Amino acid sequence: MNDFIGREKELSVLEEFYNNPQIKAYAIIGRRQIGKSALIDEFIKDKENFKIEFLDSNLDKNLELMGRVMSSVTGIKKEYDSTMDFLWDLAEYIKGHKVVVVFDEFPYIVKCDESFAAQTQYFIDMQLDNSKLIISGSSIRTMEYETTDYSRPLYGRTKPLWLHQMSLQECMEFHKDLSDIDQLKLYMAIGGTPMYHAVPKFDSFQEYVEKMILGPHALFRTEGEDMIRREMDHADDIISMLDSITGRNTTIKTIVSKTGIDRNACSNYVNALKTLGMISENNPMWGSPKIPVQYSISDYMLSFCYLVKRNDVLNNVDVTDRYKALNSLISTSRGFMFEQFCMDLIARSYPVRSIGKWWGSKIEVDEFDNVVLDNDKRPLTTKCDIDIAAEIMVGNNLVNLAVECKFKNNPVGFEALNELNSSIECLKLKRYTRRMIISPSGFTEDLIDYSIENNILLVGLNMILGKEPMPDI
Repeated sequence: MNDFIGREKELSVLEEFYNNPQIKAYAIIGRRQIGKSALIDEFIKDKENFKIEFLDSNLDKNLELMGRVMSSVTGIKKEYDSTMDFLWDLAEYIKGHKVVVVFDEFPYIVKCDESFAAQTQYFIDMQLDNSKLIISGSSIRTMEYETTDYSRPLYGRTKPLWLHQMSLQECMEFHKDLSDIDQLKLYMAIGGTPMYHAVPKFDSFQEYVEKMILGPHALFRTEGEDMIRREMDHADDIISMLDSITGRNTTIKTIVSKTGIDRNACSNYVNALKTLGMISENNPMWGSPKIPVQYSISDYMLSFCYLVKRNDVLNNVDVTDRYKALNSLISTSRGFMFEQFCMDLIARSYPVRSIGKWWGSKIEVDEFDNVVLDNDKRPLTTKCDIDIAAEIMVGNNLVNLAVECKFKNNPVGFEALNELNSSIECLKLKRYTRRMIISPSGFTEDLIDYSIENNILLVGLNMILGKEPMPDI
C-alpha cells in the first residue's frame, strides 16, 4: 500500500512548525511500529531535507553511516572522526537553505556518544539558521529523558509530538470495502497501529484473524510476545506477567503470587508498561475501593494475542475450525476492549473532568423490603458495576454520566437499561446522573421510544464510527 493514510492532525502540527520561525526543533516520540518514520517521510517528501537513521551499534559504525549519508547528498566522499565533525559539515551543507534535518533513532547515537546531545543543542542554537530539526526515536524513556529532563542539554530546545495509535476513523481508510461492524470488530482486536492494517486485502474480520494471526505462518501469529521483546528488557518475566493479567490476576499482589516475580521488579515492569500504553490502571469512581490498584491490558493487539495464546490449543486443526472454537472467547474479550474504546470515545466527545469505572455491592431485600440473609445469617449482597462512570462539565454544572456498553449481535433492549438502573440505585449519589447505553448493534424500538420520553442517551454504530455527532449531555 503506497498511499499514506491518516495522521492529518500530526501533519498539520508539523506544517505549522515548518512555517513558524520561532520554533526550531521537534521531538517525535512513540512506540516502535507506530508510524513515526512514515509520518516524517510524508512530511518531508516535498521539502528540501536531510535525513539520517542512526544504527543500534557502536560509534564507529555510526560515524561510517554519517560519512555515507553525507557523501550521497553532496556527491563528495566524506569520512568523519567525530560526531562534531559531522555536525560542522552538516551546518555548512544547510547554510543559506531551509532544510528539514531529521535525526531518526536519536537514542541510538546518544547511547554510543553521550556528548551528541550537547552537540545537538549547539547545532540548534548556533548552526541551524533557517532550517528545522526533527529528532525521533522509539526508546520512549530515552527520548523523554533527553528532551524533558532539565539537567539535559536539549531541555527546552524541542517541542514534543507524541505519536499514538491511529483512530478508528483513520484505520477505516485502510479497509474501505469492509462492513462497518467488521471495521469495529477489527479495531477492537488490533487497535490503531498502522502496521497491522497495511496488509493484503481481506473480506471480513474472520478472514483477517485466520490469515494474519491464526495461520501457521501468519504475519502476526507471535505479535504479542514480539511486541514485548521489541520494547523491553526482561521480556520473559513481562510475558509471564501479562499472561497472569489475562488470567484475571490484576493486582501487584496477585501477579507476584502467580508468577514468582520479585515485587519491586514487578512494580517497575508495570510502570514501564503503563508508559508504553500496554496496560492501564483502573480508575475507581464514586466511592469504589481504591486499594488494591487493579490493572488491565489496554493495548488492543496485545490483549487479543494473549487471548489467542492462552486458548488456541488446536494447533493441527484447520484455521477456520480454530476460529470457530475461539469465537465465543473473542466475543467476550471484545466486550472488555469495547468498554475501553467507549471510555476513550466519551473522553474525546465531552469536557470530562474524571472518568473510570464504578463497582460495589448492594444488600438484597425481599418484596416486603426485609433484608435477605444467607445461610450464615449475614446480609446477602449482590455485586454491582457500571462500565463507565464519568464526571462531565455542562456549562458551569458538573454532571454524572453512567454508561452501559453492549457489543451484541442483536439490538439491545430493556435488559441493558435495567442493569444500568439497578447499579445506579446502589450508588445513592446526590448529584444528578445521566444514563447512556452504547451499542453497535442498535436498539429495540420500545427502548428507543422509552429513551426519548425519559431522557436516556443512546449511542449507536453511526455515532461510534463518527458518522453522526454524539448526543448532548
